[in-house]
Amino acid sequence: MRKPLICLSLLTAVLSPPFSTVNAASPPNIKTLPDISLKTKQRTVTGTFNASGKATWVFESKTYAAETTHIEFNAGRTFSASVFANKTDYIKRQAYPYYHAVKDTALIFPFSWSGQQYLELKGTPGATYRLPIYLRSLTPLQPMKTAASTIQSRSLIVKMKQGGSLKQTWTRGAERLSLPFQSGAVVERLRFPSKEAATTALKRLQHSSAVAYAEYDLPVHHSGDTFHRYQWSLTNTGQHNGKKGADIRFSAMQKYIKTKTLAPIRVAVIDTGINSTYADFNGRIRSDLGYDFIRKTKTALDDNGHGSHVAGIIAANGNNAFGISGINPQAQIIPIRVLNARGEGQNSDVIRGILHAVKQGAKVINLSLGLSESSKALEEAIAYAKSKNVLIVAASGNESKSTLNYPARLASVVSVGATTTRDARASFSNYGKGLDLVAPGVMIPSYINDGEIAYSSGTSMAAPHVTAVASLLFSLKPSLNVKQVEAILKQSATDLGAKGYDLSYGFGRLDAYQAVRSVK
Repeated sequence: MRKPLICLSLLTAVLSPPFSTVNAASPPNIKTLPDISLKTKQRTVTGTFNASGKATWVFESKTYAAETTHIEFNAGRTFSASVFANKTDYIKRQAYPYYHAVKDTALIFPFSWSGQQYLELKGTPGATYRLPIYLRSLTPLQPMKTAASTIQSRSLIVKMKQGGSLKQTWTRGAERLSLPFQSGAVVERLRFPSKEAATTALKRLQHSSAVAYAEYDLPVHHSGDTFHRYQWSLTNTGQHNGKKGADIRFSAMQKYIKTKTLAPIRVAVIDTGINSTYADFNGRIRSDLGYDFIRKTKTALDDNGHGSHVAGIIAANGNNAFGISGINPQAQIIPIRVLNARGEGQNSDVIRGILHAVKQGAKVINLSLGLSESSKALEEAIAYAKSKNVLIVAASGNESKSTLNYPARLASVVSVGATTTRDARASFSNYGKGLDLVAPGVMIPSYINDGEIAYSSGTSMAAPHVTAVASLLFSLKPSLNVKQVEAILKQSATDLGAKGYDLSYGFGRLDAYQAVRSVK
């Protein structure tokens, strides 16, 4: 995904060493930024740098978010400026690193954060300064396409038969990691120093009578309210050259559930992680239940943007005059990171992510990712999740193929293709045998990892629409089982293409309103 540039004039502030003299409760010598509105269009703050050559202002981005999307600080060439996304970052001296640069000295900051933000100016001690400030309304960014995977299969996933054991001569030099399957199953990931060593071991293991199966640990990749008017997937009025009404009927659904009691439902997003600091994610992300299988840490922070984009579609706080509207107001997102900053990962981590999600009480799992080949180990993990009444939704893939990606092609998951603003199958969306539903997946706005709201297209964006509505069905009636939820989603869908089920649209385009009305 394309990231905004860092202004050269800001680098000294970004790289400043930490200091411990700031009081966390009340940082010294801080002024409140004067009110700015679209009517005034521009303000200029003036002052004098202190003996340390600094001047600090505080503001809250949500104050301006109802009117516009960004704030611009035009620093000039005699001093530099930095913004800190919250008080903690200000105290730790961790300046916000991703800015738009419209000219050498301008700093443009998005309105995507909760709490107070800090503006720090640095110049000559005792000198006066003038800082023009503007409000900007910017079109969401268009993320770049994901590069081809660079991960090679140097690892194997091996399941032993009951009583079987691995011979050390076959696995010498391999790093071993047990995968926590259900009791009685012995499944391990073996990581070798080279692809050649893994291939040699694989051939021997596949011919061993003690081995149930052995396969490569395959590479995995993601399938690619201020802004509510851009959310055509929720309310299509014909924007983006669309067809009026070609949406999931979000407004009608909202009215229907307004009088209903909704139970909080846990939804696992197995992806690149989630940045939970956005104002629109306040109270929605269960970081305490998540895990980062890439960094091996409890906190699954997003340094790619894909996972945050998916989570925003499902659960961004709505009706707050800020950002975008998520679909399920009661979804609690469990962030599980299995893909790195390039959107790449290993099958074994996806498996562990699924098992972790089940353990943490997820009712729905979103897999906006895919493999090019099948995996028995992943199939077992998905079957285990389903046996625990956990629904898995998977993206069909973006290769314009008549074969779905794996695991979307499995009958045990709900597979989702993408539609356009005109209710047609997106040209990139995989289709064919096993396709269950389609949902909007072109030019969908949501959050990325640096706090920006960005348009993105892909079956990765279609799948979380279905995940959100599935979780909403569980919210309305927690006693529903996976089979019942699947049936409701399919039977309530809007038929597109050939009458009845077809290979391009499955059972049809997601209809959130009809789905919630079907819950009795």
